[in-house]
Amino acid sequence: MTASRRHYRAAAAVLRAALPPKGKHQPTRTDTVREIAEGLAVLFAQDNHRFRRTTFISAIFEDDNP
Repeated sequence: MTASRRHYRAAAAVLRAALPPKGKHQPTRTDTVREIAEGLAVLFAQDNHRFRRTTFISAIFEDDNP
């Protein structure tokens, strides 16, 4: 089974929910979410050649300023 946009959106929503609340600085938690997101992006890219890693990562960290 290949992943679809629905899968990408669901994964991004879960990872977004795992981020620390706004205004709370928790670098370890943010780094863990970033590592998981990078790993998922690699898997999704292997599954779908049109998958855009940067778009996926941006959707998770859209309001996060590293």
